Amino acid sequence: MNRKITLLISLFVVLSFILSACAQATPAPQPPQPPAKAEPTKAPEATKAPAPAVTKAPEPTKAPASKYSEAPMLAEQVKAGKLPAVDQRVAEQPLVLKAIEEIGQYGGVWRRAWKGPSDFHAYGRLNYEPILRWPRNPKDPIQPGLAHKWEFTPDGKELTLYFRKGLKWSDGKPWTVDDIIFWWEDIELNKDLTSAPHAEWVVNGKPMTLQKIDDVTIKMKFDGPNGLVVRMLAFHGNQWPLNFERFGAFAPAHYLKQFHPKYNKDIKDYKLFNEKADDLNPERPAMTPWTVKVYKPGDAKLVAERNPYYWKVDEKGQQLPYIDQLDFTLVESNDAIAAKALACEIDMQFRNIALKQFPLLKEKEKACDYRVFRWGSASGTHLALWPNQSYAADPELRKIFQNKDFRIGLSYAIDRAKINKIAFLDQGVPRTEILVPDSAFYVPEVENLYGEFDPKKAAEHLDKAGLKMGSDGKVRLRPDGKPLEITIETPSTGTDLDAVQLVAENWNAVGVKTAVKSMTRDVYWPRATGNEVQIATWGTDRGLEPFVDPIYVFPFDERSWMAPAFGIYYKTAGAKGEKPEGKLAEAQQLFEQFKATIDPAKQVEIGKQLIRMASEEAWTIQTVGMSPAPVVVKNNFRNVPEKFTQDWIIMSPGTLDPSHFFFKK
Repeated sequence: MNRKITLLISLFVVLSFILSACAQATPAPQPPQPPAKAEPTKAPEATKAPAPAVTKAPEPTKAPASKYSEAPMLAEQVKAGKLPAVDQRVAEQPLVLKAIEEIGQYGGVWRRAWKGPSDFHAYGRLNYEPILRWPRNPKDPIQPGLAHKWEFTPDGKELTLYFRKGLKWSDGKPWTVDDIIFWWEDIELNKDLTSAPHAEWVVNGKPMTLQKIDDVTIKMKFDGPNGLVVRMLAFHGNQWPLNFERFGAFAPAHYLKQFHPKYNKDIKDYKLFNEKADDLNPERPAMTPWTVKVYKPGDAKLVAERNPYYWKVDEKGQQLPYIDQLDFTLVESNDAIAAKALACEIDMQFRNIALKQFPLLKEKEKACDYRVFRWGSASGTHLALWPNQSYAADPELRKIFQNKDFRIGLSYAIDRAKINKIAFLDQGVPRTEILVPDSAFYVPEVENLYGEFDPKKAAEHLDKAGLKMGSDGKVRLRPDGKPLEITIETPSTGTDLDAVQLVAENWNAVGVKTAVKSMTRDVYWPRATGNEVQIATWGTDRGLEPFVDPIYVFPFDERSWMAPAFGIYYKTAGAKGEKPEGKLAEAQQLFEQFKATIDPAKQVEIGKQLIRMASEEAWTIQTVGMSPAPVVVKNNFRNVPEKFTQDWIIMSPGTLDPSHFFFKK
């Protein structure tokens, strides 16, 4: 009897080790894998004569060591039975982040300031988690994100994406390619939610099709080669809707279907669906390091907490993010944000802190225990102006805006050196090109085309445009005999508004009677995109990567304020908007050629043609660009580099992986 029991125990031990070895045969490719501890195997004792000895049960097997560690606040929830163990929450194939400075520590509340939902990217850029990623160094290639691998067919018509196994939404539900299919079929192709599929998903007038291979593999198919799609997956490959911009490439189907009229017959419109899909809805699951915990419109503070199912770890296997919570205090203006920094109430921020505040911030470094960096800017200009060539409210004014000599005359009339001195502390560069020199598409010959301050040349071009000076010698006349009066509309405040006022003074001086109308961004944006503004203003970022969202280069969509109606025509493939003619139409066709090649050298060649054309036609009137951005960083707030080129198009500081920023104790 004892012999049989001994043999059974031995067999049980051997089988346990075989099963354990099998389970560890295919570890995740990136994260550290500490071996499980087990009791040493003992050889069976020699058989003894039968005796009334008591048989001992085998000692209990010790639980294998965890592959990952977690934040104390999550460990407490696991202990209380509110969360699964960390190994069950982290993806099977997590992304392992390398530290900029050092491995971090858990804890802390990151204090920031924002101006409300219209300032969404104050929050959104900290939660940059698309399918593919822009690199930390803009000169490096596109990096893995939710997808760990991707490949084109040789003809460039099909792109296969391979996603990480075990991804989970912030509510613990599995993330699968069904979330991409839901976005595509029920959001992007749904005219109640998207007027037309965005240009990056359309080739030869035909939208892409999707083929699901399995839960973590999907194939994007196009009617022709799509040379833009990989870059777009780093830019627009985020979770839909990206707040008011309504871009994305996946959405939480398991949560949103209950609010979608297609799946819930009790719902008759998309109002509730849009509310629930919004990035600031605390109920909505996300794939980001932090998710909104407390917020409703009008709240004085937005609070976001760590995502317990976040899919990234550091090199020691610590689940990210390091920081427990984000706190955004609502303020009314950029000056109020600077005031909070000067009151030592911001831990790390550069968004909406004006360059003029740099000297004051430097003076407070010691008292506030922070450092003030100066990050480079990829903004071609901080103040651009767009005469609206599709302006419909006044046909005569529209013709004037479409006159190239009028636009060139306005450009020569601007005193850029004065704007640089007053608004940018002489830290910017007077220039007229959309791009910065680090871009592969930069054209040095048009760096400052029509950029010198020359009122005489301005007058010559305005005369050539048929806008003769009136009898009073102060205001020019339109071809219909009426005084030439235009209005600049702007969301600018502070020194940015000062710069706009200086432009208006310059234009008034050459006989173009100019008024300035300032308003909040939430009022301005729908007017500008709605083709209601005569002269719109904004900054031209995208100075490194202009063609993933080429709204400043040619009429691409309703945000192309040189001609929003023409942009809508392009975006909707002619279904809406107005058809452009001449050079604007030529530019749209050139971009189609750009999209049709996956040859990087050919793309650069076409891209430079577009940049040259945009500059020569003065569709976008540039002023001063490339001034540095002040960055306030508490001394114990780490993994933030001192040198960095920031830009909206690369979602700064998102490419620096804010999930691994931390407070050093």
